[in-house]
Amino acid sequence: MSMINHDTDPSAIRYGNASEFGAKVARVQAAGNDGVRMPEGLENKRPDRAWSTRRSGRQDNQLKRFPFVGFLSVAVLAFLYVPMMIVVFFSFNGGKQALLWQGFSLRWYGSVFTNGAIVNATETSLIVAVIATVLSTALGVMYVLAVDHMSRAGSALASMLINASMLIPEIVLGVATMAFIRLIGLAPGFVPLVLAHTTFCIPFVVMPIRARLATIDHACFEAAEDLGASGATTVMRVTLPLLVPGIVSGALMAFVVSMDDFMISNFLTTAGTTTLPIYIFSLIRKGVNPSVNVVAALLLLLAVIVTVTSTLLTNRKDK
Repeated sequence: MSMINHDTDPSAIRYGNASEFGAKVARVQAAGNDGVRMPEGLENKRPDRAWSTRRSGRQDNQLKRFPFVGFLSVAVLAFLYVPMMIVVFFSFNGGKQALLWQGFSLRWYGSVFTNGAIVNATETSLIVAVIATVLSTALGVMYVLAVDHMSRAGSALASMLINASMLIPEIVLGVATMAFIRLIGLAPGFVPLVLAHTTFCIPFVVMPIRARLATIDHACFEAAEDLGASGATTVMRVTLPLLVPGIVSGALMAFVVSMDDFMISNFLTTAGTTTLPIYIFSLIRKGVNPSVNVVAALLLLLAVIVTVTSTLLTNRKDK
């Protein structure tokens, strides 16, 4: 049984013996910060608060040095969101002209919900988006897990290829997809549309999942394997639960991208599979009318709901 050397052990000098020191530590850990006095010299040492103070001080100095940066930020945000606010505002216009205010009315909302063509196009877009989201999310998760087990060179190459697919112009992807569909003997319609949406949604799923995986300590996976978990068990019980915030963000992003797609859908839709963006474009070609403002406002509302939901779910899972 080892003896405590009071000449060299500061804790023993302060608390008298090892049992008293252990009891003190246990009480501090059990009580947390409620009613427990911190040891001398540690009361005011709050690195996070000090870092926050220093950072805010630097930001204030930068704003004073470059005052136009704040104005430029406000101008950029205004340029992005003011047009959307105008569309939402005129969606409640009672007149027949899209951009001439003639009184508040919900007339055009009722007209949109009773318009059979708009309802059918919305249903088609929702069905395609849901199926594409499920498939692209499943494929995206498998892709991320496969890339994570590659060598450094293989992982870099796979990342480059998936990122490059997002830089290819959509019209090129549309033409290439249509050519491939015809090459394998399929005609434009529902199935090719779903396959195309699934394909171009995968990179948008992969990005947040890879970002989430990069923040996870791989020691968690090694610990599971050391405890006897198989590879499949580690993935199902450890990896996937930790990746949930990234998976949710990627799935919601894929859903919005699919709902919003026009270019690729334009090459693959038929009279019976017209999506909502395609139908809106056909309306605009005849001239802007209040129905377009209403549909745009509803799509904007959908994007806001998806963004808020993704943020709340991600923050909850991070806690």
